[in-house]
Amino acid sequence: MSICESDWKKLKVLRALALERFYLGVLADAKTISERETLSAEARYRTLYRLTRDRDNDVVRTFNLYSRSRAWESLAQMISLDLLSDSELSVLSEETLSAISYAVRQRYEIEWVAEHVSDDRESCL
Repeated sequence: MSICESDWKKLKVLRALALERFYLGVLADAKTISERETLSAEARYRTLYRLTRDRDNDVVRTFNLYSRSRAWESLAQMISLDLLSDSELSVLSEETLSAISYAVRQRYEIEWVAEHVSDDRESCL
């Protein structure tokens, strides 16, 4: 079963909004990471690398598989990434809202990489 024509048209607008929010969120997280001066440059780089790797996977799963037959799945993923508000979703039909009712919002949390501390004593032996 696929999304109805009227919801498909609305989804195009919602998708563009969600994609912009997604990228803005990634950029905000990247800024937070790069400005965390209490961490070494290496730890910030590794955290940033992990962030972009994980977000790249999310963008593929959420936005690149864009077709009417996968619209509900894509929309549910946008909701789980907390990219669309309830009021924005309210423009969709009851059928579509019911089909995506399983989606649970989960805000992104930055996964900070722990500092690597080398044991200089070993190099003195």
